[in-house]
Amino acid sequence: MGKTILIVLLGAIVIYGVTNLVINQNLYEMSEGSIESYAQTKVRNIGNTTVEILKARVSADLDYRVTSPATMSVEDGTVKYRAVDTTYAGEPMVKFDIRSDYLDESKTIIAFLRIRNSVPAYFNRSVLGENEVTFNGNQLSVKDTNQPKLNADIHSNTLVKLNGSNYLFEGFVTSSGAVVNAGTNINVIPNYNPLGSPVIQQFVAPVLIPNFVATTFLPKADVVYNSDHTFSGLTTLGTMGDPKIIYVKGKATFSATNITGYGVIVSEQEVNINGNVTINSPHPLHSQFGIFTSGKFNLNNTGLTVEATMYCQDESVVNTANVKVIGSITSKSKITFNGLNEKLYYKPPSDAITSLFFNFTYLRPVIAYWYE
Repeated sequence: MGKTILIVLLGAIVIYGVTNLVINQNLYEMSEGSIESYAQTKVRNIGNTTVEILKARVSADLDYRVTSPATMSVEDGTVKYRAVDTTYAGEPMVKFDIRSDYLDESKTIIAFLRIRNSVPAYFNRSVLGENEVTFNGNQLSVKDTNQPKLNADIHSNTLVKLNGSNYLFEGFVTSSGAVVNAGTNINVIPNYNPLGSPVIQQFVAPVLIPNFVATTFLPKADVVYNSDHTFSGLTTLGTMGDPKIIYVKGKATFSATNITGYGVIVSEQEVNINGNVTINSPHPLHSQFGIFTSGKFNLNNTGLTVEATMYCQDESVVNTANVKVIGSITSKSKITFNGLNEKLYYKPPSDAITSLFFNFTYLRPVIAYWYE
């Protein structure tokens, strides 16, 4: 009897010990699982918070970029990050590369921030005219500015004439009237055409081009010249977040002008470009300088380089050879290209330009794409 009780007691002790070990093991695994789950949630929240921090920094300072990997502490974790300019889905973006670490967990987030609103329709083409847009010269190219999904489109609300030879358009050629292709070796090859749409299109909807009345913007001007003015040498404007307007009460002439910063030169009368207009440290993806006039544009000398978004109420005429425009040309009248070996590189305008005019309201940057 005593031996039986001893065996039962020993068995109970063994069972209790095994049960206790199993319970402790389960508790340990549950604890480990809870810690791991908490760490995974925490590291993701750290990454999300970092996206919001970087977004706020760019919103406060549109020039804010971090090109080399940097480190900061967020919510008891460590984050490595970059904020760099890029092109995604055919438009300029700021890319956030983020790696967050907490305990033994890591999380990688790639987010794309849309800095500018979609460009107003009257600025989203390389060349846009209310009346005839005519190409008479030879060896013309209209291309993107190293943005492989960006189209350098041509449009007229009236008529497009292609009269020369050896043309390359890296975008669509469209007209609300007809497109008269009387030239030879005309190549229209859009950079981005996922639907396989016709590359030359006639009788499409017109693009609304607002009238430009220079005097409307005189009260906004930071600098005012009370008569004709010639720009030469260095001209300093503002920043992306605080662009400047220079106003000319007369004709504006450009002679070997170098631009620093963001902003627009507004002229009440015609604009004559007799020398290069170039940008110090130009932004790779958007145009930071505009020339707007209630008159017309004349590009007069051979071999000009003009880095600007150009907008005129009257006609625009490019008469000379070897001209290079980096930006765009929009006219409420007609546009004519007569020279040999002319090159146009489309670069969309920055919000710093468009937000100053035509009631185009700047909206804060938004996250357009997010990958984990």
